[in-house]
Amino acid sequence: MNQLIEAVLVLMAGGALALLPARNIVRASAGLVSQMIALVLVGSVALPVLFGGPDVTGDMPWAYPIGTLHFRLDALGAFFLSWSLPMTLLGSVYAMGYMRKYFDSPRHIGVHFGLLNMISLSFILVYVGEHAVTFLLGWEIAALSAWLLVIWDYPNQKVRFAGFNYLVSTHVGLIFLVAAVMILYTNTQSWFLDDYGDWMSQNPGTVRNTVFLLLVTSFGLKSAFFPFHSWLPRAHAAAPAHVSALMSGVIHKAGLYALVHFLMISGKPDEWMGWFLIAFSVTSAVVGGLYTVGQRDLKRLLGYSSTENVGIAGIGFGVGCLGLSWDMPTLVALGFGGGLLHVLNHAFFKCQLFYAAGCVYQIKHVIDIERLGGLFKLMPVTAVCFIIGGVAISALPPFNGFASEFLIYSGLFTGESINIWAKLTLALTAAALAFVGAVSALSITRAFGVIFLGNARDASLPEAHEASGWMLFPMVVHTIGTVVLGVAPTLGFAMVAAPTALFLHLTPDAVALDTLQSVTGTLLRIGAISAGLVAVLVVVLALVGLRARLKRQTPNRNATWGCGYGAPNARMQYTGGSFSADFAGRFKNIMLMLQREKAPAGYFPRDSYVITDCVDAVERRLFAVISHGDESASDLSQKLHEDDPRLAFSAGLAAIVAIGALVLLAEGGLP
Repeated sequence: MNQLIEAVLVLMAGGALALLPARNIVRASAGLVSQMIALVLVGSVALPVLFGGPDVTGDMPWAYPIGTLHFRLDALGAFFLSWSLPMTLLGSVYAMGYMRKYFDSPRHIGVHFGLLNMISLSFILVYVGEHAVTFLLGWEIAALSAWLLVIWDYPNQKVRFAGFNYLVSTHVGLIFLVAAVMILYTNTQSWFLDDYGDWMSQNPGTVRNTVFLLLVTSFGLKSAFFPFHSWLPRAHAAAPAHVSALMSGVIHKAGLYALVHFLMISGKPDEWMGWFLIAFSVTSAVVGGLYTVGQRDLKRLLGYSSTENVGIAGIGFGVGCLGLSWDMPTLVALGFGGGLLHVLNHAFFKCQLFYAAGCVYQIKHVIDIERLGGLFKLMPVTAVCFIIGGVAISALPPFNGFASEFLIYSGLFTGESINIWAKLTLALTAAALAFVGAVSALSITRAFGVIFLGNARDASLPEAHEASGWMLFPMVVHTIGTVVLGVAPTLGFAMVAAPTALFLHLTPDAVALDTLQSVTGTLLRIGAISAGLVAVLVVVLALVGLRARLKRQTPNRNATWGCGYGAPNARMQYTGGSFSADFAGRFKNIMLMLQREKAPAGYFPRDSYVITDCVDAVERRLFAVISHGDESASDLSQKLHEDDPRLAFSAGLAAIVAIGALVLLAEGGLP
């Protein structure tokens, strides 16, 4: 535990050094070095726990009324720490290239790197803190740090609005979390999370159900489940690319950790909780996937895919809850193991995709899919990393997204003895998951084809070339991780085996070792198939490259017939809108498409256009309700005549009567 405390102190010291009056490169370097030292300290504690060592515990005395702070690092917290801090460090390395233009400017870059340090610090508090105050403190540090990172480009009004939207959403989630903690504290008179879990496991009923719904709402807001997702696409589009990557791949995984942690300490869940999580997660996965298809902004597209993928992980957790409720260890292993493995896999390929989007933006200064094109030849490393991440996010072999979703599919197509209606519902869930995978493949094919293939669409944009090594290195590292976890999925499952065993021990006839070995055997076969596919892919690409090289050595003698188009231009290419128009039309009740156009005028029109974009129906409806609420409040205020003293007297009297009634009900009536 001493190493974890030292890591917190190192991160705080690094953040403080980043604020000192010095050159920006010195400030940034202080943040990077402190993160490296903290990573070594945390890794020396977390990795032994993750791979079979005992939990690490510690206490720290504090002032009244908080009392003693209790810390414990178990296998679940060690799993999240083992990749959260390294990925945050890689994001900071990426920032060295992405923020390079600010290094020689008057802008204080140290603030940015100090906030990245605070993100790493918040992970330690959230994943290790067993005291409610410590947990909430880490939760709030992550929220405020991420908000300040999002609004880095604060002179832009759209960026400020996106940051405000994110800040409000995270604090609405905090309200629900605090409400749940207040209920639990009232019933336990304790600040310790373990005591909350003991009480929930021993007191099923209305109060426990209420706490469960409050927690799911809070963690759903944190992780951007539908319909609590509206802040996410705006925040991702506004934030620097590495901040978007860390938010999607790392920071908001704290919500999934909290959900899984409370499920673990709460003992055997009710069956309805598993079904609720599955329904909630399927809705999130389907709607999030659909919204990816209609986006023009690449980072908004990737933001909606985060809503889709947290839904996929949530389906796994719902299956695991059903396994606990039905005392079926196989379902527990497949559900929680598959869900946690998908969390890890998603962190790898989503950061990778955001880093690729950031490379494109850094060079071309736009992220609008419809204005880009033909980047493959000029940015080959970025293009290859993007397509590998795209295959992975579509859950296609041979990369890592396939293995985790395969485990979840295996849980949905269970051979356990359950009633026919439960089997039918799980089969329909599997069908929905397959649909989500197909939609994800469509959206990634659309984005990759329009951005990287064909010809450049906008001649006014800067000439393309590869980004700096600072930006390429983290992207390539994530790409390697995506490939390795695809061809050797047992490596990823080895990281989630110990956290999954914590849930298996909650079953009466826990057979953790046998169940985990069975899942490992399945993943070994998947890895062998994936490795074979990678080998075939490498051979095919080598042959194609050789053929192209030989073809370049042979001069072309004749041009093929051009069907009347001897000199095609960029306007003859497919656009992103035309690529997905038919699909979007079939789901127009969910995907709200807005069209802006200017009809051509004159003999040689130059400024005509048709712009189609998919807007968020939930956000649009929310703003409409707020607008109508403002109008209704104004009308009511005018009708009530606020300056009338009779109104104030009546309102005060009503408040006194309500308070008196609540006191009488709470005390059981007067003696």
